[in-house]
Amino acid sequence: AAAPGTTYTHTVAAAPTVATVAAAAPVTYTTAAVAAPAVATVAAAAPVAYTAAATPVTYANAAVAAPAVAAPLTYAAAYAPGSQFHAQDEFGNLNYGYSNLNSAKHEVGNTYGGVSGSYSYVDADNQLQTVNYVADAAGFRVADSRLPVAPVYDGVAPTFNPEPLVAPVFDGVAPEPVQDTPEVAEARAAHLAAVEAAKADRKRRAADPAILAGASRILSAPTPLIHNAPVVAAATYGYGLPYNYGLGYGYAAGYPYSTYVL
Repeated sequence: AAAPGTTYTHTVAAAPTVATVAAAAPVTYTTAAVAAPAVATVAAAAPVAYTAAATPVTYANAAVAAPAVAAPLTYAAAYAPGSQFHAQDEFGNLNYGYSNLNSAKHEVGNTYGGVSGSYSYVDADNQLQTVNYVADAAGFRVADSRLPVAPVYDGVAPTFNPEPLVAPVFDGVAPEPVQDTPEVAEARAAHLAAVEAAKADRKRRAADPAILAGASRILSAPTPLIHNAPVVAAATYGYGLPYNYGLGYGYAAGYPYSTYVL
């Protein structure tokens, strides 16, 4: 016989209950009608009419010719070369000079302090003047074109033909004294008046009591008495010779030679 089998019990759940829901009636919304905006009609303004101004009157001026301007004159400046130089050393030797349109100079110096040179220029009379000079231990020597030139003797003595002298004739009437001019006479009178006024003022001040009371006397210091010692002549023995004349004391032995004074 068949073995007894195992019995399994399976519980089946009941089917869920389905509820039937009736659909709700649809809700109807009513929208209020919006009135259309009023459109205002504006009548266009009538155009403004402007009257154009009359055409301006044009005046034609007569053409004036521009004055002729002369071209400026150009002058070329005259070329005036100029130069200058200077050289020297630590021993005192020097050499310098310059040259331009108006003047020129050149000088040379040596270490002993002597100089020599020359310079030239054109003076106010448009004459060229030149000076050459030397300055050293012998003095200053110059050759100057501005110095007067002595006349040169050509060996012919000048002719002298004086008019014959006529001795004056005395007629017994003395010559009149020299008369002062009005200007000199006026100056002389003014000077004499000033002298007299000064004298009168001096006398008045000398007699013034205030000046006399305030007068002072200045006493000079006495002359000092200076006493000079009398001069004593050296003593001599026989024929006016000094004491040690001709003796060998001291002088020949190298001792200082001296004359004894008593």
